[in-house]
Amino acid sequence: MTPLAFNSLVPQNMRFRMQLAVSALPVLGMLLALAPSYFFAQWLETLEGIPAQTRLLDHPTGQIWVAVFLAALVLQLLCGYLLGWLLNAMWARWLLRWPADKIRAVYLHSQVPPTWLKPAALALAGGRVAIIAVARWERERKAGALRYVLRKGIIGWGLPLYVFMYGVQTLLRGDTLDPQQALRSALLWFGCGAVFGAVMWRVSEFNYRKLKASLGL
Repeated sequence: MTPLAFNSLVPQNMRFRMQLAVSALPVLGMLLALAPSYFFAQWLETLEGIPAQTRLLDHPTGQIWVAVFLAALVLQLLCGYLLGWLLNAMWARWLLRWPADKIRAVYLHSQVPPTWLKPAALALAGGRVAIIAVARWERERKAGALRYVLRKGIIGWGLPLYVFMYGVQTLLRGDTLDPQQALRSALLWFGCGAVFGAVMWRVSEFNYRKLKASLGL
């Protein structure tokens, strides 16, 4: 199967507390990964050649700097996410004393322990858990990609980042909220959320086809 870090279907069959337990470090890693972007953004504001009271895009190379900033942000989030999963594996190995083959099975092949599963999935433990994962995604995908992107990407991912990267940082700097800047930031982060949602849709579709193939469906 797909590694648990990139498996968007099997974790839905896990007990809520186990979902929280395995996602805590990856989410924390992503949040900590935003710190360099904050200081990078502060440095960008000091670039020479930006007219007073104007945007970074008004800099002669503003578009390049914005592209670099966004690329660095995505890379940092990905690295923070993967680091969180690596710490999960290290925690299991050194503190929980899991054998190496169990760590490979859980984190590389999504073969989670039966005690992690919801009661309904536990009744079908083993390879048949994939059947529930396939059925869940088939119900999800009936609502369509647009609704999924809106719920998972724009609202679930873009909105929190918008609040943190614009709202919280503006308040921390002691600045007033500017409607035009707020709108531009909303377009930026909601756009990033839409891209994230679209990527997650494609990842889920990939996992779905892979699970169906493993089940011979």
